[in-house]
Amino acid sequence: MLYFIFTIDGDWKEYFNIGLPEEKRLPDKQRMLSLIDREIGLATKILGGKFIHFIHTSPRARDFFLQPEFIGKWREIEGRGGDVGVHCHADDPGRAYYHNDPGKMEEMIGFFTGALEENNLSPVAFRGGYMSFSPATIPVLEENGIFLDFSCDPGRYLLHDGRPVSDWRGAPDNFYRMSYEDHRRPGDSRVFEIPLGIYIETESLWKIWKKARQFKRRKGETVLSVLAHSYDFSSFKMRLKIKLALLILKRFGRFISAEESLRIASGGQG
Repeated sequence: MLYFIFTIDGDWKEYFNIGLPEEKRLPDKQRMLSLIDREIGLATKILGGKFIHFIHTSPRARDFFLQPEFIGKWREIEGRGGDVGVHCHADDPGRAYYHNDPGKMEEMIGFFTGALEENNLSPVAFRGGYMSFSPATIPVLEENGIFLDFSCDPGRYLLHDGRPVSDWRGAPDNFYRMSYEDHRRPGDSRVFEIPLGIYIETESLWKIWKKARQFKRRKGETVLSVLAHSYDFSSFKMRLKIKLALLILKRFGRFISAEESLRIASGGQG
């Protein structure tokens, strides 16, 4: 059986443009609220509300998305059958990356998870900025009650100035329980990895159809994530592409919630 989880990273394009003046790299509240409304509308119409919005937190926008207006959107997502996750951009894009620093990761994840829970929200998953991850993050996730990670892009190897930013070489291309020693290997931690299967922004609809058909031929249960970004929803063309991609994937597999994926990964029935 083939299962998909639709995930949206709550990023804005200017964050990644280091050529812009600093003030122009910050998120715009009204624009982000509008994009999130579009996410919710599309997920409600196509998937019955099932998706994960990974809420951006970073040194540049540490608590921006904890403002009351955004808290209302996260509650709406959960109320419609979706989930929220933590998307830690522990970096200064193009300059420095801190995902290998346990202290910084513990501070970011603990602060943001705690703040969401204080607002009666239930963050269920994690994804690192740039799909970064370190084994040292696993105990931090466990301590904060997060048992799903969506950072794996099998085979990905991203460098900056010769230093790894994201390394998923050799990682499985299906769900697995992560190893404390190596996040790319199955092990006995309490955190399950849900690898990326479809990246809508970078793949043609024809390629998405072919990949879905290949996934469908696998034996046993397959659980994969489907990725988009908040900034994708600013373009009518991209919104249409996302809609068509989801409809294609629905022909081959079933979209599930985070809770369902955790139950499947831990050996329960979907």
